[in-house]
Amino acid sequence: MFIPLLCGVIYALFYLTYALVSPKFDSERKKAYILSVISSFTMTVLSIPFFISYLRYGLEKTFKDGQAGWMGEMGRFSTVFFGVYLFADLTIGYFKYRSQVGLLTGWIHHTVYIGLMFYVAHAKIAPIFLTGAIMELPTFDLGMSNLFPSLRNNIRFLSSFFIFRILYHVIYLVDVARPHSRSYMGGSWVPTIMLGLALMMHVSWFKGGLTGYIKRQSKSKSRSDAKIDLRSKQTSQVEIDTKQDLLIEAVSGYDENIKDGLLPSSPDDSPLVTPRTPSSGPFLHLSNIQIPNLNLNLNMNMPTLPSLTELTAALNKEKLVESGQGFKEAVKHRWDEQKEKFNTRGQLLYKRNKLDRRDSEEIVVVREVVME
Repeated sequence: MFIPLLCGVIYALFYLTYALVSPKFDSERKKAYILSVISSFTMTVLSIPFFISYLRYGLEKTFKDGQAGWMGEMGRFSTVFFGVYLFADLTIGYFKYRSQVGLLTGWIHHTVYIGLMFYVAHAKIAPIFLTGAIMELPTFDLGMSNLFPSLRNNIRFLSSFFIFRILYHVIYLVDVARPHSRSYMGGSWVPTIMLGLALMMHVSWFKGGLTGYIKRQSKSKSRSDAKIDLRSKQTSQVEIDTKQDLLIEAVSGYDENIKDGLLPSSPDDSPLVTPRTPSSGPFLHLSNIQIPNLNLNLNMNMPTLPSLTELTAALNKEKLVESGQGFKEAVKHRWDEQKEKFNTRGQLLYKRNKLDRRDSEEIVVVREVVME
């Protein structure tokens, strides 16, 4: 009489809690985790005394202490509570969040575990069940993360899942499967088989969760890299535009015609200084250069001053037109270069003429001496 009444009370509490809390969440996925959070939290708390006893004294003492006293009552209550939760999750879920009740993880899983709870209560092996119920801690973390996304932490969940549902599960399974352990459980293989099947399912879940996490991290990194590249390109473009604006501003100081961010494409299009611009380049007075009028058979051509077209063509080849000042310096450089060549050749021609005159005078003197 007591067990059916307890089942009814627990089911009613599950239903009322869901009815009060579910309106606060807007999706079936979140609503499906309400009962799961309540159950996983309760089972984790109930398992703590058994888990601590197992770590301190081992499985045998924990099993024997859990057969009587307050630990025995806690064990019996936990089997009833968990069985009712599984039934409530199926029935309430069928009407309220049917899309979230899967075939394997819902109907098959819950039905098998309901039958297992009957067996645990009948075989009086509730301490075995509660010692392993600490594995519900990752389920509580998962449920809270779905109800309140701000609490989600993938590393925390995967770490707790691996510690309790993989590592601890393997150790606990080996301990339960030992012949000595089965001796005080009536020689039953049922706990070992159920723990083994649960371990296979947990490994599959962990693999899926880890794979999904790695994929999400990879996609997140790709998106971050793409955003960084986009920001770099935008920053580079801004820097180029800024440099262009500064260049235009600097050049416009030499000529007011350069406006609207447009630079001349070539020296011919540029209204900047030219070799004919007064006070902007060196003056070359041809009248100051004395070129002797000699009738010598010399194969020498007098250099001519370069025209503006030649100068601008040379400047285009050397790519010196970077700014107004750069063009001015380039013209001055080419002008000085041609002037120096002109002066050098003129001086050489003058010296050659002088030497020829001296040789002629020496020849005349020699002739006069010979004639005398």
